[in-house]
Amino acid sequence: MNYTHIPGFSCFYSEEPKPSLLLPEAHFEYEIILVTGGKATFVINHRHYELQEKSLVFISRLERHSFIIRQAPYCRYVASVSGDLILSGIRDTELLSVFLQRPADFCHAVTLSDAAYRQILPLFRQLERELSLRPSFYLTRGGCLLSAILIELYRAHPEVFPRTGHSHLSGAVLDAQREINDHFDRKITLQEIADRNFIDRHTLSIAFRDITGITFKEYLVLFRLSEAKKLLITTDFSVERISGLVGYTNTNNFLRIFKSREVLTPLQYRKQFHGACTPSQTLPPKEASHPASTDPAVSPDPGRYTDGPPH
Repeated sequence: MNYTHIPGFSCFYSEEPKPSLLLPEAHFEYEIILVTGGKATFVINHRHYELQEKSLVFISRLERHSFIIRQAPYCRYVASVSGDLILSGIRDTELLSVFLQRPADFCHAVTLSDAAYRQILPLFRQLERELSLRPSFYLTRGGCLLSAILIELYRAHPEVFPRTGHSHLSGAVLDAQREINDHFDRKITLQEIADRNFIDRHTLSIAFRDITGITFKEYLVLFRLSEAKKLLITTDFSVERISGLVGYTNTNNFLRIFKSREVLTPLQYRKQFHGACTPSQTLPPKEASHPASTDPAVSPDPGRYTDGPPH
């Protein structure tokens, strides 16, 4: 059940008018950022990236990130996609891999070629408009546009995608990731997933770490904490209730794990973002000036959200 009412699929255009430091942000889904102007330094899981026009960035919901705006105005499109939509809407393993099956040396950012930028920028404009206006079948149309973005990127820059084929092991790892996405609130063991895929547990454990960059246990913990942080910021549920909703039967165990990862207690974390988002509501909209479209099929339209914390 979605307690938070946060959109599972959104896209907005935003501009920062002056250089600034944006602290680590709270984001709850998978993000794709296309930079259309200015310059910024991104830090994602302690890795630094210098971004400018034509930079395309992929950020997992399990990753921390912050950025410094070096040159303003810093302009970008930000698409946010839930794991549910990614797993149900993208069938090709190669395309899925840029979100889910990323090894430890995965590069989060790519500078698009001129040709790729000309193909992908209009798709982001259409996606932003579609998800802002929400006409009939907007989610279906939005899913098609997301797939088109990934296909154009794969054709121009296949090196961005960690997986270039499908194997039984990568399929089993994806099955484990799907199990966590769908049932993180229950007890999940690697053994049951290995049995279901007719492979040895140890073999699956090694494959999971090699393909995703982290262990199965680490992935499950990070996913549950991501869900917990979402609930802390967007609801007024008690810590005890939240711990149960994200799969912890022992609240003290949840508190210990949360503080060891975040260096804050759950209530301190909630207080840190107090006022940034009203409990049990969607994230607050904020209009941004929209660049003139060069695509005759797309007219200018203000963005619906700001990508300040949380987003």
